[in-house]
Amino acid sequence: MYYIAKFLQAVGLAIILLGFLTAFPRLMDRTLLALGGCVFLSGWIFQTYGLNK
Repeated sequence: MYYIAKFLQAVGLAIILLGFLTAFPRLMDRTLLALGGCVFLSGWIFQTYGLNK
């Protein structure tokens, strides 16, 4: 389960990176930023509160 949380975080960061690289001179698309942030945040929440320590 730990690796699923880390995978979600990595996918979220990859989405944000993809949005940044595709629109480099301009600002990145807000939907990709929001989608990447939500995926990253879901992985972080799952790691922080969902896993037993």
